[in-house]
Amino acid sequence: MNVPEWDEEVKHFLTYWFSGLMDGLERVDPKSRETILRACGKACAHSYTAQVFRDARQHSTDIGSFLARLATRFPEATYEQLDLNTIRVSYATCECDLVKCGWVRSPVICQCSAHNLQENFEQSLGAPVSVTIESSILRGGTLCSFLVSLEKSLTSLKHAPSDSLLNT
Repeated sequence: MNVPEWDEEVKHFLTYWFSGLMDGLERVDPKSRETILRACGKACAHSYTAQVFRDARQHSTDIGSFLARLATRFPEATYEQLDLNTIRVSYATCECDLVKCGWVRSPVICQCSAHNLQENFEQSLGAPVSVTIESSILRGGTLCSFLVSLEKSLTSLKHAPSDSLLNT
């Protein structure tokens, strides 16, 4: 993602501003950092990706077709169902727009990405999930990988938006 040349002053400002934000986030207590990054990840999801996830779910007949639709919409990601309760989402490159713009380099931002995925899956599945960072490029890994854990198993997918992918 590139900022137009005429916005170089803004890009310069944002580079410094986000550097200060990340420095501050690294210095606050873990609970405060978690609260801030959860809100950021959720807001990021609602800016675009949550709707794509909801649309993919709405037009899928089962979990396999749901994950396949996501892979089509986000070809930079790999979606792999590991078992009835777990999905691995992997990226060969960091897909955070703030990192791609060069505004953020701190691995602290990876927790924001985990919350973004959590919100996307919760919005599309209509049920709580937890997301664990398995590895991240900013943390020295060769790829970014997240485990999405569902409280209930994924066994069916219905068409109606009010239906859930999850069996009770």
